[in-house]
Amino acid sequence: MSYAAIAAFALFLIGAALWLVQLWLQPWTPQIFFKLLATDGVLLLVVLVGGFIWREKRETDRLRDDRDLR
Repeated sequence: MSYAAIAAFALFLIGAALWLVQLWLQPWTPQIFFKLLATDGVLLLVVLVGGFIWREKRETDRLRDDRDLR
């Protein structure tokens, strides 16, 4: 499993934990809670897209290397 997938799953779990804490304990105002969830969502998206781009770059570099085409 890639580091990006592990980081994305961790961010997903953080978002789920934030949701449950807000549901049961309501420690944040709705505005702050929305900002926390939006930040978590944006970080999740950045990690997923960055991991995808990094994987595609590695695969492209591997395919362009003549030694791997034997």
